[in-house]
Amino acid sequence: PVGRDRRDRILAVDSARCRKDAIASRRSFVQRPDGSNVAATGKRSVISNRLIEQVADRLKRNLPIRRTLPDGGRLHIDRQLPFLVVYRPPSGHPDAGTARLVRGEASYLIAPQGSKHRQQTAALVSAVAELMTELFGGFLVIEVWAGPDTDAHPLPNGAPPRPAFRVITARRDADLPSVNRLVAGLRRVKVAAARSDVDLAAGARLSPPGMPRIARSFGTAASPVRLIGIEVRPVYRDFETNEEYPVVTRALHRQMSRALQQSAYEFAFHQTTHRPRHYQALGRRALVRAARRVDATLADISSAFDLLLLVSPVNSDQAYRRFRRSKFSQTPRFSYRHLDVEPTALKRALYSLPIDRVEDPTLEAIFREKQREVSLQLDLLTDRGTSRFLHGSIALYGAVESEMVTTAVDLLRRIPPSKPLERRRSVAAVDFAEQASAELERYRHSYPELGATVELRDDVTSLVVSRGSLLVGSQMRFAEHRVEPLIQHEVGTHVVTYWNGMAQPFRLLAAGLAGYDELQEGLAVFAEYLVAGLTEDRLRTLAGRVVAARAVSDGSEFVETFRLLTDEYGVASRGAFQIATRVHRSGGFVKDAVYLRGLRRVVEYLGDGGRLDTLLVGKIAADHAPVIEELQRRRVLVPSPLRPGYLDHPDAYYRTERLRNNADLATLAEAR
Repeated sequence: PVGRDRRDRILAVDSARCRKDAIASRRSFVQRPDGSNVAATGKRSVISNRLIEQVADRLKRNLPIRRTLPDGGRLHIDRQLPFLVVYRPPSGHPDAGTARLVRGEASYLIAPQGSKHRQQTAALVSAVAELMTELFGGFLVIEVWAGPDTDAHPLPNGAPPRPAFRVITARRDADLPSVNRLVAGLRRVKVAAARSDVDLAAGARLSPPGMPRIARSFGTAASPVRLIGIEVRPVYRDFETNEEYPVVTRALHRQMSRALQQSAYEFAFHQTTHRPRHYQALGRRALVRAARRVDATLADISSAFDLLLLVSPVNSDQAYRRFRRSKFSQTPRFSYRHLDVEPTALKRALYSLPIDRVEDPTLEAIFREKQREVSLQLDLLTDRGTSRFLHGSIALYGAVESEMVTTAVDLLRRIPPSKPLERRRSVAAVDFAEQASAELERYRHSYPELGATVELRDDVTSLVVSRGSLLVGSQMRFAEHRVEPLIQHEVGTHVVTYWNGMAQPFRLLAAGLAGYDELQEGLAVFAEYLVAGLTEDRLRTLAGRVVAARAVSDGSEFVETFRLLTDEYGVASRGAFQIATRVHRSGGFVKDAVYLRGLRRVVEYLGDGGRLDTLLVGKIAADHAPVIEELQRRRVLVPSPLRPGYLDHPDAYYRTERLRNNADLATLAEAR
């Protein structure tokens, strides 16, 4: 467990960051008469020619540009790219939420407020367009603005209006692939299950109401710079008060971003010399300070406590002996570690994070998911030993679905209990630790930065990977044939993905993205299968955990769960006790259902042609595979330094292909 000094340091650093952000915000913003904020400009009240020259110089050298402009303006250009997304705020009235729709693109401009900046804004955009046209042979400017507020009036039944877009181009550009892809992408946008309406207005005015075209030559036949306008129905704010609906804005932002990148991809591929391999390759590569700060603090808070250690009993062996003496009739009493964290303080730090300042919509979504998950974990610590714990556990890991229970029962029926055999050779904890340490040394030979260790612990009654190191219960013994599968489960999966995550620019990939447990345990069981270690008994155990997790969800008491396993499914008394202990710990813990569910997800993922290396970048959920692939295409992530040892097993390829063919789970077991 983390020491108190480290936890205090986490909270102190976070508090200091929050204070620094607040001070910076007060210094960097002033109030408009309408109450909205604009960046304070100090001595710089206009976009100067010198600033334009500086931007051009950096762009020539392919250096990133992040400039705060006067009166709330912002210029962000990640690298040399053949497009720019522009927003020019209207004069004289607020426009809540619209600027957010362009933030996060790899190349965007939020123009300064006010008509006095229009000429210099046009000069800035023209300078960027000219340079990129010289480099790529063409350039695309996409301007976004809000439609009339009257279009966002609630429907007669009180329901909010559907999202809608009006795509505007020069008449000659209406059939361009970039325009067609943009229209198609915007038609897929949905808000609250309502799909958007999209209208293509070829030949209409190519500028927001009351404003001139951003540059007169853009979009004309003589210019290599094409211009597309997008008028957005302002469903992301209140019709009367102009107050923004942040959740709606976020939903629109992420979906619009995908459509904008797809349009830019088509333009680049057909009308420039640039050849991106995928539209997501046009996304951001650089991590801005806000994203790094949120990632680091979220990882610190997530790592400040070990949920599994804190909710697991420390006296399981003694409890089993007493349970057996009672002839399996008295509910055992379990003892737990004292909480070494203050959940309220961590939660306060958690919700002080400035996630709304993260412009990248993909990263913002990841951070918000993790924020919610850590909040649920802290609730579990607060509710440990109460009836609320079970409900929090279900909220965190999901309900045990009837379909999964049916699969588990089928496995328990089809795979008979093993018959008592002669005493098999077993391995003591110290010997197991030595073999696990040898496995780590093999990894360290190819990746010297690996900091994992193996630690024998008297206060641990199972195998646990905590912060990238393996903890082994000092009193444990292991069947000899289970040693290699367990090492591949714990070291080859949990340790490897932790340190692969540590090698990435995101610390959350080591701490774990939201919902990572299911895929982690599925991969770990998959590792056992690849080394021919997924025995019939092991598969029955995983199925028994699902049945037991469903039983505790339905209100079963400890003794009832134990007897269900022994009497109904033939599980041996010690094994049934261990399963019942796991699902009843701290008041009801349904995490154990994720092992079999995770294995099924791995089977489905591989059957759909998924790449295994995507799942090994760090601790992720299966649903994050597309996100990981996006970040890889954007070159935000680096290649993983560690390759699991189980992939080098002689039969690994054959067994993987067998899974790709959606093999029946029951056929994966090895008879022993």
